[in-house]
Amino acid sequence: MFTFITGGVRSGKSSWAERYVLKQRKKGSRFVYIATSQPTDEEMKHRIFLHQKRREQSDVDWLAIEQPTDIGKLSKTLTSNDLVLLDCLTTLLTNELFKKNEDWVEDPLYRRFVFEKIWNELMLFTKCAQFVLVSNEVCWEGALRSKLVYHYIRLLGHLHQRIVERADLAIRMEFGVPIAMKGELE
Repeated sequence: MFTFITGGVRSGKSSWAERYVLKQRKKGSRFVYIATSQPTDEEMKHRIFLHQKRREQSDVDWLAIEQPTDIGKLSKTLTSNDLVLLDCLTTLLTNELFKKNEDWVEDPLYRRFVFEKIWNELMLFTKCAQFVLVSNEVCWEGALRSKLVYHYIRLLGHLHQRIVERADLAIRMEFGVPIAMKGELE
């Protein structure tokens, strides 16, 4: 089962995703949390701390893996019984793009490479019993003046479209409320 969860910043995506994965509990399953964020500033350090604290207070032992890029490397360690939560796609995309500094803005081949790399790596996780992918909706306001933001939003939007085509369940979070955009909530 492949579940995609998106929504605005602070809409409750991550906490809902964690609860959703916990409901999928099966005998012999591991709970795997793949975190893509890096502690780049005080706010991000605090957010990472809150996520870690929430998992620690859970009634299960999460196998937490910090993997800001190259998530495909992890697929060999996962099994078909694993319940996997990857949080989040927007951070993963940013991390992958900026491996090349800001040169990627002027390099359509590199942008295409990153798109396909992320897509192919995400599909490796669909072999698991449950794969939940969290992402953000950014800049619904339309056209932007910054080339960097423009290309980032286009890449993210194209990833979202392809992911939703493949996903069994697509959820949009609003104010902590999950809204099924594709598939049925249990």
